[in-house]
Amino acid sequence: MKPSPAVQFSGAQGLLATLGAIQPQAIAVYGLGVVAQNVLSALRQYRVVGLMDKDPSNRGRSWYGHVVLGDDDLSRLGVKAIVIAASDVYWGTIADRIAPLCRRLGIATVFLNGELAGKSTGELWAPLTDVVERTILDKEIVEHDVISFDLFETLVTRLVSRPDELLELAVARASAEAAAKEDLLHARKAAETKCRARWGAFTFSLTTIYDEMKSANGITERVGNALRCSELEVEEDLARPRRAMLQVLQESLAAGKEVCITTDTHLPRESLTAILRRCGLNDMPRLLVSWEEGGSKANGKLFSRLKDQYPKARIVHFGDQRDSDVQQANRSGVDACRIASPVECVLASRWRPVLTQARTTHDGVVTGLVARHLFEDPFARRLGDGRIEVASLRRFGYLFFGPLLLAWLGWLARMLRSRPADTVLFLAREGYLLTTLYNWLRIEADWHDLPEGIYFATSRRMAVVAALRARDDVASLLREDFSGSSEELLRLRCGLADNRGSSDDALTNTDPKTIPLLNQHMGRILANAASERERYLAYIERLGIKSSSRVALADLGIKGSIQDALQRMLGRALSGYYITGFFGASNPFGMHDNTFALFPGPSSMVYRYHILSESVLVAPHGMCLHIGPDGAVVHAPARMNQNLFAKKAEIHQGIREFVADWLSAGIDPASAQLSPGLIEWLFAQAMSETIALSDEVRSTFYVDELYRAATERRIWD
Repeated sequence: MKPSPAVQFSGAQGLLATLGAIQPQAIAVYGLGVVAQNVLSALRQYRVVGLMDKDPSNRGRSWYGHVVLGDDDLSRLGVKAIVIAASDVYWGTIADRIAPLCRRLGIATVFLNGELAGKSTGELWAPLTDVVERTILDKEIVEHDVISFDLFETLVTRLVSRPDELLELAVARASAEAAAKEDLLHARKAAETKCRARWGAFTFSLTTIYDEMKSANGITERVGNALRCSELEVEEDLARPRRAMLQVLQESLAAGKEVCITTDTHLPRESLTAILRRCGLNDMPRLLVSWEEGGSKANGKLFSRLKDQYPKARIVHFGDQRDSDVQQANRSGVDACRIASPVECVLASRWRPVLTQARTTHDGVVTGLVARHLFEDPFARRLGDGRIEVASLRRFGYLFFGPLLLAWLGWLARMLRSRPADTVLFLAREGYLLTTLYNWLRIEADWHDLPEGIYFATSRRMAVVAALRARDDVASLLREDFSGSSEELLRLRCGLADNRGSSDDALTNTDPKTIPLLNQHMGRILANAASERERYLAYIERLGIKSSSRVALADLGIKGSIQDALQRMLGRALSGYYITGFFGASNPFGMHDNTFALFPGPSSMVYRYHILSESVLVAPHGMCLHIGPDGAVVHAPARMNQNLFAKKAEIHQGIREFVADWLSAGIDPASAQLSPGLIEWLFAQAMSETIALSDEVRSTFYVDELYRAATERRIWD
């Protein structure tokens, strides 16, 4: 006899008992997936006033007959309990996300098993205690005749943090219109829910789901087939191997063991084969697929089928789910070992809060990429205090700068489309890497409607000196901080290389002695500026930039002093698109309408740690000083960031690998909806106590200055 709808998920009785004790006047259910629908069915006796979701774009929309609430709605509706309707893997993450709101409004957070969430655990970590080491697997292989492997998150991982995100990506691919996307996603999920209620979890095929979807919702054959194809494409495109586990499989075969892949899935066999081949497994072992067998691991019947295939063999199963892969296997007389998924490993580390920062489907791809990068190998060494080990420069680039630059370049593409430009100049020296990445994306992401990026020789010293035309311009040089000798002021700030100034005194920009010093050298300063300006303008002309050209500047940013100087030198406005700094209404140079930043300061963590960006976004040459008489760029002598450029190139390679992984998922960075909070959180971890940096990584980062002072130091000294 089938259980009633009220108890169709594990722990329902505990949930109802807890709610019975609390007696909340109104309940909200957190989640929009199949679990949420089952929970709503179980809570019929209670007043459920709406749903909740992390994505703010869903607020006001209706799912399963309930509207998605905003934070302000909870108090108005008298919500006193929020039931988290999600897999237990995500309970803590969601509880952390809503903990401040629940504390403020006095709302209880209840998990599906009836447990109440305590204080936020966002900064805590809980090491995994029920997963096995590689040596244990080796022992189990020796002792058993048949080695069974779970497929998803064991042999193969997907570049998302939640399975639902795969479906959301598929719907986005199949439908261009927002309204159609909502309808398709709702219809697809509702169809699976109906099939699950009728036959049980994972005991029906993807074709069955789409047949139900088309008949129940009036979805046309063309639209239904398009979404089905899109779903299969996304499943294949986002599949990646867990190489260490595939190695275990190969070694099991080499040891003469029978190998079987035992999977709960709706996907057709040919898609599973394509996924495994994509992940490097060309010789297919036996595939035991739940919907083909009419039973799942979740209900134990698939393990019975496995035992029927090998009636006298000793069988061990390796999988990531405590219930369906371990407990159900054991109940069926199959030995089992648990292998933690990449996302679960993140949740068990000090990076647990990263999942609370994810709000959109595309955020889920970012966190999925990060989780896979860190824990693709389930047997990799973990630090005992929960920190993430960053022992390589490539990992540093991948984790901290890959997401940041992906988000910024996608934003830059959108800005260039909304405010078209004929030329986009990436300012030296930060632009050395940025130009390469942008032009690469023009090809890989098909941004051919955007202008080619040009690496543009400039610096504050180069642009500001070339813009000096009068005494007042020279006097304005003292508005920016400076500390150093008279010789350094004339050389670094005014452009006079051979100035005969004193190297033994000490000046600041506010020192009364500076004005007489500048006046003493005024003629030479302005004459040198005129000469540098003439050569600089000739350089700009050689780049093909005309007086009528619409020019955009792209750079790390901070204040826009280079843009201000170039505008004064050229006598016209330019557009500036920056990673961080004081732009728009807060721009100190008055460029309110033509400067923009994705992460504006000063509250942004990207702004706060901008010296880190200055040490990563470097070029192999010293600071650009001016254009020489021969038309070539004259650079200052190389400093430590240049002497260590081979190491910087390793960081750059890690950044490129992150962007390449993103592109392999088939998502145009210009269409990516990424939450600034997630990108900033990841970036800020580079300077936090959640990571353990190796000495090699630490020793690579220098911050240098040749405009406000002649200084150089290691960031982590």
